[in-house]
Amino acid sequence: MKSAFFKDIFREIRHSLGRFLSIFAIVALGCGFFSGIKATMPDMIETASEYFNEKNLTDVKFMSTIGIKSQDVEAVKKAENVQGAMAGYSKDVFYHYNNQNLVLKIMSYNDSLEDSSPNKLNKLELVEGRFPEKEGECLIEVKATSPATFKIGNTIKISDPDSSRDIKETLSDDEYKIVGIVTSPLYIGHERDSTNVGNGTIVSNVFVPEYDFICDYYTELYVKFKGTDKYEPFSDEYKNAVKNVCEPAEKTFEDSVNARYEKLVSEAEEKISSAKEKAQLIEKYLAFDGKQLSAAELQLNEQVQSSQKQMQAQEEGSAQYYLAKSKLLQAQQAKEIVSDLSADGKDKAVHNKYSAQLEELKKQAEQAENELKNQKAPYYYQFDRFELSSDYSSFYGDSQKIDSISKVFPVFFILVAALVCLTTMTRMVEEQRTQIGTYKAMGYSGTTIAAKYLIYSSVASLTGSCIGSVVGMQVLPAIIYSCYKILYNIPVLKTTFKPDYVLACALVSVVCTAAAVLYACIRELRSQPSQLMRPKPPHSGKRVVLEKIGFIWNRLSFLGKVTLRNLFRYKKRFLMTLIGVAGCTALIVTGFGLKYSIKSIVSKQFSEYFVYDAFVVMNSGGFSEQQLDKKISSIDGIDKYMFTQQSEGTAENGNKTQTASMVVMKTPEEMSDYVKLIDTESGQKIALDDGSAVITEKLADLLKLEPGDDMTVKMNSHKTVNVKIKAVSENYTNHYIYITPDTYKKLYGEEPTYNLSFVNLKENIDENSFKEQLIANDEFYGMSYKSDSSKGFLDSVDSLNAIVVVLIVCAGALAVVVLYNLANINITERIREIATLKVLGFYDKETSEYICRENYISAVFGILLGFGLGKILHHFVVVTSEVDIVMFNRSLVWWAYVLAALMTMAFTVLVNLILHFKLKKVDMVESLKSVE
Repeated sequence: MKSAFFKDIFREIRHSLGRFLSIFAIVALGCGFFSGIKATMPDMIETASEYFNEKNLTDVKFMSTIGIKSQDVEAVKKAENVQGAMAGYSKDVFYHYNNQNLVLKIMSYNDSLEDSSPNKLNKLELVEGRFPEKEGECLIEVKATSPATFKIGNTIKISDPDSSRDIKETLSDDEYKIVGIVTSPLYIGHERDSTNVGNGTIVSNVFVPEYDFICDYYTELYVKFKGTDKYEPFSDEYKNAVKNVCEPAEKTFEDSVNARYEKLVSEAEEKISSAKEKAQLIEKYLAFDGKQLSAAELQLNEQVQSSQKQMQAQEEGSAQYYLAKSKLLQAQQAKEIVSDLSADGKDKAVHNKYSAQLEELKKQAEQAENELKNQKAPYYYQFDRFELSSDYSSFYGDSQKIDSISKVFPVFFILVAALVCLTTMTRMVEEQRTQIGTYKAMGYSGTTIAAKYLIYSSVASLTGSCIGSVVGMQVLPAIIYSCYKILYNIPVLKTTFKPDYVLACALVSVVCTAAAVLYACIRELRSQPSQLMRPKPPHSGKRVVLEKIGFIWNRLSFLGKVTLRNLFRYKKRFLMTLIGVAGCTALIVTGFGLKYSIKSIVSKQFSEYFVYDAFVVMNSGGFSEQQLDKKISSIDGIDKYMFTQQSEGTAENGNKTQTASMVVMKTPEEMSDYVKLIDTESGQKIALDDGSAVITEKLADLLKLEPGDDMTVKMNSHKTVNVKIKAVSENYTNHYIYITPDTYKKLYGEEPTYNLSFVNLKENIDENSFKEQLIANDEFYGMSYKSDSSKGFLDSVDSLNAIVVVLIVCAGALAVVVLYNLANINITERIREIATLKVLGFYDKETSEYICRENYISAVFGILLGFGLGKILHHFVVVTSEVDIVMFNRSLVWWAYVLAALMTMAFTVLVNLILHFKLKKVDMVESLKSVE
């Protein structure tokens, strides 16, 4: 009996393969989408963690105002909890590219340490090419802002930002050949170190071997602690662990630097004292005449002999020995001066020489005393990973955003899948009432009968969930992460198999389908075999609401009235179709809406808010403001211009921190000619006022700030200040703080130094020739057109289209499966009715129209409902998926609705076309045979 029972199950799967595959497909889609998005966050975190550990990424970086010496490095290595320490050099330089001076950061890497050494930190990842083998070769990183010339085989020529200095005073070469492309774990995203050079932005890092630097001291010290690798690198546990173990190393570093500082001060004081003593001797003996010099020479000879005897009498190395030696050296120095002056001839050459030497010694002593007096005690800097770069926090935040989407987005897939499975299995049980009755009559128990359908549904849902989850976990995280590669340079995502996700998806799928089967089976098994072996009466027709509205109902054709009655007769199937189509439409609306929200920010930012034509980077360090103003006003082609100071730093509110640019407009009343500030609440233009600041919308959102609040601002090389917020302005890219010159002066006690100028050009100007003309002047470091910035940003956000494509494809597949499954149920449920229509003389096309018309109406109502759901879902996804430096356009464009409706109707037409051929195969005789 068991053998026959299982044969019947497999026979059922084979005979109803379409139904079996539809359950399999709907479950696979739902589970694959859910597990794929859900696995993205842990995959991103795990990939980053392995990358950081593999590259031995530093935990903290130490710096001091008097640099770092080898003894400081050795002292820190011996400190408690320190696993490894490595010092390095860095230098900001100019690279002339595209008629402007870009700022590059030249950094050293240590190629003398073995890879296994705990002191080899921040190992570079070679992407292409090779490592340098001789002087004059370098490695570069390539990111969105990197010059187009950053290719292997090209040569880059660099210069010192200080035009009075030669770059070869710091580096062995001023030209470097690119031999490799690398990434550094220190810089995982778009952000680079701050700089006061040029326009304040480092466009890229360049790496050279340590021996290429010609420096007396290191500029930074990287430290790695024991035991920190065991923590997830973005967790609070890791941050607390670093904070707990850092103190001994920090104190050791400060003590070492202080000891070195005190030694430097002591040596400086000794040099000053020695210079003063020598000056006093020269001044004394210059006043002597010939007799006095002769007498002094005899006396000094005696002192030399006496000191020599005292040295010989003392034990070498004792205090008395060194005291006698000091006296001997002083006597010998005085004797040399006296001897030279005694031998001086009539031309007084020696006298003049010592007179000049006296003046030089006095000048040196005075200068050294002033320098020592003004020399401040060393200041120390200690940065952890998250203080070094906000990219670490951004990476974690972006992974959390994907995880947030996974909690809501796939619900549509899971919900629709569960409803379709419920409808499918319920209909299957109802169809096989006769078989169930036969089984009961033959003595099969209710449990055994239910087991057949439980096994059928469980096999479909189990295989679908397992295969869908496995495929989803491998494919979706990789696609999603490929979009974030525009922001982060962590290597290819490592997608790991997560059995708990597969188990959870399988459990939920099996439980849902099993519950549907049990619900249907229990209801049927309560009946007697004789009742079950007779077909279930069809749903009775009912009057519909529209029948009471005569001017509509009376105008409908006969088939139109039948269609409406059928829709209301099968309410559950209509509801399932409505929900399925609405869910699919909502997903497609969200997909196209997201595409617009991402792409439209470029036109909004660079057309509506940034209305300048270009900005010029000015040499404010080498020329005065008056000189710059005179020069820029003399250049033909400029219609209007306005000087601006832009400096980089951070904005804080409580424990929330964001990187921001402070922009000081020289003439705020003319600001709207270059940058328009639009209030987010009123939509009106904002005017800058003294004593307050205007901040951009995303910055206000991230820091939870409103007009009237105070904000802490830390600009590079400036003191920390608090500023009141006047208003919040609309903005889509980066974070800005706009203030007036008077506000800046009140905050920092100094006049702003204008390093940029916004420029509006005259019409029909040749941009290339104008750029060449402007950059030829030493007063300007470089120039960038607004169109160049917008194009680069557009290229970077375009890669996010992969997520949109995945979303639309998955939604389309879901729509096809749902519509086909529900339409197929409709046919099997009404097979006798369809056969009757064909017997009555309906052609195949008319029969298809009779059935498919209901699908079209259901789809239309589903699409309308999907519009509302799509608007809600789009807003959630846009807000959740935004990265910190970008705010997407949160409005939903009209054509997203149109395209979603057209695609959903196209899927409906496709399904109806498939069903048309199935309707043609309906056997009228077999379908109408008596079941008595």
